[in-house]
Amino acid sequence: MQEASTKKIYDVQSLIYDYTFGRLVTKRIGRAISHMKIQPGETVLDIGVGTGNSMPFYPPHAKVIGVDLSSGMLREARKKAEDCRYDHVTLFQGNALEMPFEDSSFDHIFISHVISVVSQPEMLVREAQRVARHGARIVILNHFLSTNRFMAMLEKWANPICQKIGWRSDLALADLVAKTQIEIDYRYKLRSIDIWETVVTTNTKSALAMA
Repeated sequence: MQEASTKKIYDVQSLIYDYTFGRLVTKRIGRAISHMKIQPGETVLDIGVGTGNSMPFYPPHAKVIGVDLSSGMLREARKKAEDCRYDHVTLFQGNALEMPFEDSSFDHIFISHVISVVSQPEMLVREAQRVARHGARIVILNHFLSTNRFMAMLEKWANPICQKIGWRSDLALADLVAKTQIEIDYRYKLRSIDIWETVVTTNTKSALAMA
């Protein structure tokens, strides 16, 4: 995946996203955000905020910054923010691999369906750890390569097709852990058979130490 082509893909997808993929993941997004246990006055960074399906799940007592590469996706998110008066949410366009935030700026990070979209997943983890305070909760919601050998074979076979629509299906969580040494507190799937998984981690700044 390359950021320039990804931006174009999601600019187009923004027109139908909420009626397709968005319908499938919204419930999972809400559950994932609840695991942050956001307290009054805390600041959250939503990396890959997309069309803003996550915004209703953030408590109004928190300050939320949402960033996305796609101007089309952000256009839809801004419509929702204005219509629903999500005054505690600020949205802007930016590259998740090079974020303009100071070190240790955020209390929580949410990375939803982005880790398999960027060109360098380990760099995204590194940036998230950089801008989050030490000990912050970083929650990743995504599809990861199945640990079942047969399913993994199918996912690898399907990867060229998946990349045409904006994401890769061959990203293994074990590889991401090996490259970043992220500390996983726990992980879960919403259903026993589910292609998406939520991974809850504690920020130890491990990826920065490996850089």
